Amino acid sequence: MTPPRLLLTGATGVLGPALVAEFGGSRFVALEHRTPVGDPDVEVVRGDVTAERFGLDTDTYERLLKEVDGVLHAAALTSVAWPAEEISRANILGTRNAMRFAEDAGVPLHHISTFYVQGRDGTHDSTPANAYQSSKREAEDVVRTAEVPTAIYRLPMVLGDSTTGAITRFQGQGIYVAAKALVCGNAHVLPVPDGSYVDFLPRDHVARCVRIGVDAGVTGEHWVTAGRAALTFEQFVEECMGLAAELGREVVRPKVVDPGVVERLFLPAFGDSIPPDLRVQLRMGTRVVRGMSNEQWLPEPGETLPEGVDFPSTPDLADCLARSLRYWAANTTLPPAIPLQREGTL
Repeated sequence: MTPPRLLLTGATGVLGPALVAEFGGSRFVALEHRTPVGDPDVEVVRGDVTAERFGLDTDTYERLLKEVDGVLHAAALTSVAWPAEEISRANILGTRNAMRFAEDAGVPLHHISTFYVQGRDGTHDSTPANAYQSSKREAEDVVRTAEVPTAIYRLPMVLGDSTTGAITRFQGQGIYVAAKALVCGNAHVLPVPDGSYVDFLPRDHVARCVRIGVDAGVTGEHWVTAGRAALTFEQFVEECMGLAAELGREVVRPKVVDPGVVERLFLPAFGDSIPPDLRVQLRMGTRVVRGMSNEQWLPEPGETLPEGVDFPSTPDLADCLARSLRYWAANTTLPPAIPLQREGTL
């Protein structure tokens, strides 16, 4: 049986290149916006997920309706630094446009989502912490209204390749933001509950799981997570401290504190002795670190898959983290630590 040919959004994002590598470029027609896809095997059409009919001319749109067998919607704005309206436009309107294309073509919609839609413990009990989380939750609601078969894949944080650590970008990716603060010595306190976990997977492993689901014709809502294989937050901190030592950076291991302590006690206590740039980092770091920590294990990967369909075994996540952090350190410029106390202050 010939594998389905798919319209792919988000081909140049964090996960996109791994999807292209896993599926094979010839299986995709990729919607290209700002960044070139760069794979000669991928058919590319210029478009915008936020535009009606992706901004395609009528002939191109109608041709694609006849040529594709499914839609793999991986496009999203993931950084909380973007304005809320831009995040909503990309993540909600973009999903609605992907769904409309799938309905017009009469083909399945495969939607890439995040564990954040159901809170840190995998339930809907928690209120979304930011515009990204809220938008991804609403995007799932959009998918559930589709008049074609749908599958939702909820991912954890995505690391670089399991072998090389390579990834498309670091900016806006929570685990690298946290690593930067730790390795540079700017994470003076860590506002996470004691015993928390960090759920992440390398992007090639995630892509393999998605490909298995797509090729098996899976529908429904599924978790692509580390589950009980997730590292503890302490293990994540330890790896970052080890990298700092390798890089010759003398940093003090930060203290783990109750999440409310930073805003309620730490910032008021130090007052003006905290430089404005460090104050911003502390507040941003609180949101990032709190968001990436899970007080419980997330649901096990693939536990809702139909009989006969299985995701591959989770790779050694400590090794994957080490490779990703070293790739990051080799391909970014790390700033000096911001002193907690300026000269002349108490």
